[in-house]
Amino acid sequence: MQRQWFVTLQNLPAAGRAWDVEVPKKLLQDSDFGVVDVVAGLCGDVYWSLLLERQGDLFHLTGQWRAEMPRQCSRCNAAFNWQVIGQTERQFQLGPEPVNEEGDSGCEYIAAPGEVNLVDVLREDIWLAWKADVICSETCKGLCQGCGNNLNTGVCKCEQDDSDHPFAALRNLKLDG
Repeated sequence: MQRQWFVTLQNLPAAGRAWDVEVPKKLLQDSDFGVVDVVAGLCGDVYWSLLLERQGDLFHLTGQWRAEMPRQCSRCNAAFNWQVIGQTERQFQLGPEPVNEEGDSGCEYIAAPGEVNLVDVLREDIWLAWKADVICSETCKGLCQGCGNNLNTGVCKCEQDDSDHPFAALRNLKLDG
C-alpha cells in the first residue's frame, strides 16, 4: 500500500500539513486501496489542494479538488467531459464517539493514533459531488421534441403545422401603430 496517502493525526506537526497534488486515476480506481467504493469513469488524474490543521482537540481537513468525468448531456444526449470542482471539509477527533452527545457534531471520531486514508476521503467527496442531470453547456439547445434532432448541431426537420394552435389567429392581426 502507498503510505503517502495515509496521515496519522497524532503525528501532525503543530504547523499542520498541506498537499498540492495530482491523485492518480489508477489509484482512485484501485479496489484494493481503501474501503470507500472506487471511482469509475474518471478521464484522468484528480488535482487536490488540501490543508490539515489542529485546533485544540479537533483536526480540520479542508481543500478543493478538480476532476473530469465522461457524461451524457441531459438536454441533447451528447457525450462530453464534465468538469467538476468540489470541496473537502472534514473534522476529526481522536477517541471513541461520546455516548450521550446531543445532536450531530459533524465530527468523525477515530481511534488513536488516528490514521486517515486520504484517498478514501477524496473518493467520498467525488461521490457526493455526483449529479444525476448535467448539461454540456449553459447554451445547450437540447433535442427537438418532434423529430429528435440535436438542435446544437442541426436544425429541426419537423414540418410545423401550427394552424390549430390557439394563438395562430394572432398572426393575421394588423396593429396600427
